[in-house]
Amino acid sequence: MRPVSAYGGSDDRSMAADNTSAFNGRYAVAAGPKRWSVHAYGEAVDVNTSRTPSSRAGGVLVRAFASVGWLWGGRWTSTPDWQHFSKTGG
Repeated sequence: MRPVSAYGGSDDRSMAADNTSAFNGRYAVAAGPKRWSVHAYGEAVDVNTSRTPSSRAGGVLVRAFASVGWLWGGRWTSTPDWQHFSKTGG
């Protein structure tokens, strides 16, 4: 796990390096008006972005985050985000 600043603040470069990242002052990747991502508030983490098998429904990682009330982006119906876990579900 390295700060996204190690990748020049680029979320894409961080993910390409299979970096696990959390705090990242960036906008949300979603339709609609620009708004800060939950990553910008430290309320989300992307785990092993290029190796997501550990993030399967019912898996250890998903259960661990669920035990503290965090939600998994792999359950999103329109565009699952397999590596994403967040406090807010967004």
